[in-house]
Amino acid sequence: MKLIEAEAYRALSSKSRIDILKLLYRKSMPVEEIAEKLGLQPITIRHHLQSLVEAGFIEAFEERAGSVGRPKIFYKMVKEPPIVSFPKRRYMTLTNFMITTLQSILGTDRTTKVLRKVGFDMGENTIKRLESENAIKEWTLRTFEQLFIKDYLEEAGTEPEIVKTTDNKIVYRLYNCMFFELAVKMPEVMCDVLHESFHDGVASALGKGVKINRVTCMAKGDTYCEHSCEWQTK
Repeated sequence: MKLIEAEAYRALSSKSRIDILKLLYRKSMPVEEIAEKLGLQPITIRHHLQSLVEAGFIEAFEERAGSVGRPKIFYKMVKEPPIVSFPKRRYMTLTNFMITTLQSILGTDRTTKVLRKVGFDMGENTIKRLESENAIKEWTLRTFEQLFIKDYLEEAGTEPEIVKTTDNKIVYRLYNCMFFELAVKMPEVMCDVLHESFHDGVASALGKGVKINRVTCMAKGDTYCEHSCEWQTK
């Protein structure tokens, strides 16, 4: 095992370090703010941050609040954190190879059609599975918020955050993209086809004229992927 992989496994063995990563997915923070949010001493936070830096998950940078005084040190997630799995997995390599092979055999237009179908079916099946597991007879905005955003997306590792709710609309952000490396490489496929069609499938399975729109996209330079889900009122 390479040294960086050993450091990554060691870093992820601590719940406090996992909690720090969850915070830094959302925004850059100094030691003091992290310590306050987690209820730990700054010296303890510095120890955890050093481990995460050495493992390649985060990096430090300086930022000056004004024209005078010493700059403050902030910590943020690196753009491409190490992918850790055991045994070693090559799913990203396989996915990339399959997509490029489809494009070379079928052409761009037919490949897009196939992948749009794949994404739609994944979204639709996800909602149907949640319905079955939770005995849902009729979806509401609140059940969608709890079961899909807070439970499913959280379990999937997307680090969701609900930023606005009304009687018929919910806006939520995802701070981690499960396919970020591929999305950056081929956003027109991963984001504009698979991601969009997945949410089309989710909306279709929810019924009631639900509309889900993507507002921002991490793979295209935004800090997070933001979505707006609107429930049609009677």
